[in-house]
Amino acid sequence: MNIIDVGLPVSVSRMLVQKMQTMVPEELISVRRIQEAEVEPLSTIKDEIPDLTTTHQISIMKNRDAMISSGHYKPLKGLVPDMREDVAAKGFIDPSGLFTPICVVPVVIIYNRHISNPPSSWHDLLDPRWIGRINAPSPVILQKLMKFYAKSLLGEKAETLFKSIVLDGLPIDVNKKVNEGTFDIGIVSLPFSRASRDQNVTLCWPEEGAFALPQVLIQKDGACKEALTVSNYLLSEDAQKFISDVGVMIPVNPVVPLPREVQENKMSLYWKGWDWFISGINAV
Repeated sequence: MNIIDVGLPVSVSRMLVQKMQTMVPEELISVRRIQEAEVEPLSTIKDEIPDLTTTHQISIMKNRDAMISSGHYKPLKGLVPDMREDVAAKGFIDPSGLFTPICVVPVVIIYNRHISNPPSSWHDLLDPRWIGRINAPSPVILQKLMKFYAKSLLGEKAETLFKSIVLDGLPIDVNKKVNEGTFDIGIVSLPFSRASRDQNVTLCWPEEGAFALPQVLIQKDGACKEALTVSNYLLSEDAQKFISDVGVMIPVNPVVPLPREVQENKMSLYWKGWDWFISGINAV
């Protein structure tokens, strides 16, 4: 059976999946729920490969070169539109051609507005006064993402940061605990920085740039026509506007406005391209 394996950020998943189910037979769509453990890499055996996968899972993306070598993955022809120029200029076009980004999720710092001398950069989190006062989500995907980025940016000092961080809960839980003052600082994806129950959470867009987690499409060679339908929907103005407005993520469609926070911070991202990213996440 042809399968479309959907793993989307929780803030946009339900609505986008519901729309997909009006476009293609519902039984073709398999929805991957958020989970603590890593997911298995995609197979390199053709009969076991979904026609289309949407994912931000590091355990899948790190296997890019093996997927290419298998010869069973190939980008669909007919995808529109081309990536917006400001995102492309930052190196989000995969030179291998395997991954087609549909959005980029910035990872930022939040802090309780009542603390004094709040951080303005990732390096500021190395201050000893933040030991045990920083909360970050516990799912493995986010732990590994943080380890990769921290080691790339901070080098040996990354271990100091890791000792200061308490890994517990999902991004929404981190927002809640920073709002309540249980922790002074949190590390979350941008969608969980915008609001809090008591309005005590403030966004810090780090001076070095937000860490970036791409959400990508991966297509099997010879994928079904429904895979192209869903792919083009996810890249459409309608879906991309929802991703930007509600999901608070960076859209790739050139006609869709960026989220306010991304515009205000000039889309400053700590990102050095796909080959750098793939190499780095394979080392953590």
